[in-house]
Amino acid sequence: MILQTLTILFLFCLLTFQTKAQQKTLARLEIEVDPLAYILNGYSLHAGTTYGSFRSSVGIFAIEQPAFFVNNDAFSVYSSGFDLKTDYLFGKINGWHSGLQLTYGKENVELKATQEEEELWGLSIGIRGGYRFMFGKTENQSRGFYINPWVALIYSPNPATITNGDQQYHQSSFSPFPAVHVGWRF
Repeated sequence: MILQTLTILFLFCLLTFQTKAQQKTLARLEIEVDPLAYILNGYSLHAGTTYGSFRSSVGIFAIEQPAFFVNNDAFSVYSSGFDLKTDYLFGKINGWHSGLQLTYGKENVELKATQEEEELWGLSIGIRGGYRFMFGKTENQSRGFYINPWVALIYSPNPATITNGDQQYHQSSFSPFPAVHVGWRF
């Protein structure tokens, strides 16, 4: 019930902010990736738009979870999915931002010893914040290259536990999600 309520609130805020922002300025398209995802045997591709003091994006991603994120060394976890994000930009295109994200994802959880794998699907919501470094000229509306490090705290309302033999993997209700996106603003 909490997740459904937060999802409806998220979508309402997105539509409200987008309508107000479109009255002020033209939207700008941004394309970005997270190089860390590629380093962690995955991928990342996101398309976003800025409008007024807001930015919304949609993206796909996958990563092999680093060992220190997995709560049992007997397992490996490969996460993938897609997400929607909306951020408030504190007064400028560059600088601090914070917002919400909604993610639908899958975890492939594998017991290393037997290579048995199980899939866990779920919807999660998170709060996020970061700082955008824009390298384009201000008079050109900051078009060009940018770097956006951010971190999110993700809440998964229905964490699962996988038992395989005498080993257990527990999904976490709350998990941090750090990222460094690099992109291009058109």
